[in-house]
Amino acid sequence: MAAIANPRYVPRHLTARELVIDFLSNRYPREMSVQEITGVGIALGFTEQSLRMALTRLVEQSVAANIGRGRYCLSPSGEAMRDEVRKWRNLGDLARPWSGAWIGVFDASVPRSDRAALRRHERAMRLRGFRELQSGLWIRPANLRDSVAELREHLRALGLHPAALVVGLQDLDDDARAKATSLWDTAAMLATYRALADELLASKGRLERLPLDTAAAESMVLGRDVIRHINLDPVLPEELMPQRALSNLIRVMSDYDQNARQIWRRFMRAHTPRE
Repeated sequence: MAAIANPRYVPRHLTARELVIDFLSNRYPREMSVQEITGVGIALGFTEQSLRMALTRLVEQSVAANIGRGRYCLSPSGEAMRDEVRKWRNLGDLARPWSGAWIGVFDASVPRSDRAALRRHERAMRLRGFRELQSGLWIRPANLRDSVAELREHLRALGLHPAALVVGLQDLDDDARAKATSLWDTAAMLATYRALADELLASKGRLERLPLDTAAAESMVLGRDVIRHINLDPVLPEELMPQRALSNLIRVMSDYDQNARQIWRRFMRAHTPRE
């Protein structure tokens, strides 16, 4: 795909699957033709075959739907993931003061034979900040605004296995509490947030000097990577992780996103084929 102009930044590899999901998530109305998807994807360095294969697999996995005449949109499960991705702007609104209680997911009865279902199950828990305290028990602080019932519903929508139990936990013993509070590498997360904020500022300063295709590719890959880090933040209470670095990253990303959207509008006009 198109090269990223900053040699200091090593982005995650963007796959054709991720590109197609991004296209369908940000399009209004929320559908695109296969000609539009391949036309824009090829301009970013992807092959037509890889993009068509990604579309086929997304339909098979019920993430996308073929709505006829070569046009595609997200399925209901894909829309749930779209909403999950877009939560980054208001991440701070998800939390409330922490009482010291916890929420647990017991999943010892979840079958391990279906690897794809197991990956969706564990991804759902990680998207809501759960970490494995011991085999069969995942845990997080009960500082989200959602009730246990609401959190259970959201986890199910994200892929939590129906055999898993989501319950409130009030009285961990001292050893369990000490282990629980060390499950998140908060120092590493804070260092990453500061580095990503610096990278966004550096990228913004050079985007307008880059060729349009290179600027579109860089802003998409960097922006997507930053949003992924924000959305994977476990939303811990202040007692466990200071939120200043994350709040600053969200502010810088919001500013960067406005500029990137202008670049992408120009890029899409230049590369979207007329039907």
